[in-house]
Amino acid sequence: MDLPARGNKQRTRRDSSYATLRYSRAAIDKAGKSLALLTSSEEEVSRALDVLANWRSSHAFPLNSMTMDLKQKVKRVNPQGLVAQRLKRAKSIVGKLLFKPSMRLTQMQDIGGCRAIVGSLEDVYKLKELYLQSRSLHEIISQDDYIAHPKTSGYRGLHLVFRFKSRSHPEYDRLLFEVQLRTFTQHAWATAVETVGAIIGQALKSSEGQAEWLEYFKYAALALEFSEPAPFASIPPFSKGDVARSLASLDESLQVHAKLTAYGEALRATERVNLRDTGYFLLVLTPGDPGRYQPELKIFSYSKRNADLAYKEYERYERLLPLYPPDGQLSLFPDFANASGAQAVLVGAESFKTIRDSFPNYYLDTRSFLTKIDAFVKENKRRR
Repeated sequence: MDLPARGNKQRTRRDSSYATLRYSRAAIDKAGKSLALLTSSEEEVSRALDVLANWRSSHAFPLNSMTMDLKQKVKRVNPQGLVAQRLKRAKSIVGKLLFKPSMRLTQMQDIGGCRAIVGSLEDVYKLKELYLQSRSLHEIISQDDYIAHPKTSGYRGLHLVFRFKSRSHPEYDRLLFEVQLRTFTQHAWATAVETVGAIIGQALKSSEGQAEWLEYFKYAALALEFSEPAPFASIPPFSKGDVARSLASLDESLQVHAKLTAYGEALRATERVNLRDTGYFLLVLTPGDPGRYQPELKIFSYSKRNADLAYKEYERYERLLPLYPPDGQLSLFPDFANASGAQAVLVGAESFKTIRDSFPNYYLDTRSFLTKIDAFVKENKRRR
């Protein structure tokens, strides 16, 4: 969606809080290489983070444009759907660069991303068709259907990657953005994975971490897929009974319900939110250690006019948190005594409730996921 300017005066007022790029693409890629080298000095990392911060914040204005377009499409398909946007966390960016050494920072397709959560798989594919039929200037450069072809982790959803183009703001042309489309059921699974990943300090959503947890979430993804049949033929690798019994066994050995319920109940949320004039929410989660300190979520809100302050605070908090993964795998909580699961994210949404519904993992809230898994296991564990 290309938003027209209504005169220079209004355009200046509207855009003054948004960052523009101050570095060449070569300098940005050089910064990415520095961040991906574990031998870089603190000074080199600090300089690289300055470049990364500007590169990331330069995505903010076009991301808002992409998100407004997504909201309009969701209203046509499913008015009860949720839409939110986020700028990728520095830790996630660094992790991706470490995992793919050949990747250039300017090639990363999801620095800016927006997400729609809708009621059914039919709604997901309707949204996709609206994009394919759109006359937008933005170019679709890739489509990844993780519903028809799930990731090895069990993740399901549909991703579209766009190259931004605007007649009124050509300075943002060529920036890449990702639009994620998923159902509420798929969202419950994804946020549960991220919640556990934060608590135990492991990148489970990237299929990295303790094998038993990875296996649990693969079976959980199959269970939820059974409850939400796809509009195309697929042959599940296991029966409902096999999946249900495997989930029950893994739940017993991992103590999934006990641990996740305890963490959700123990979370202390500190909310500094001005609901009258909010455009951005900064969420800072410290999962904590039951033996030492309580898990905590700090929430700060900023108006759209204060976007620059929101980005600066986002960067400041990120520099206080661990940037690189630990040398070895962490043991499962409650022995967790490491801040590697701590994270900060800056998101945009229409309301405070949308934030809670769109990012329940920051609240350590897995109730929707556990309810769905409980129902599946109870109904199917005696089947063949």
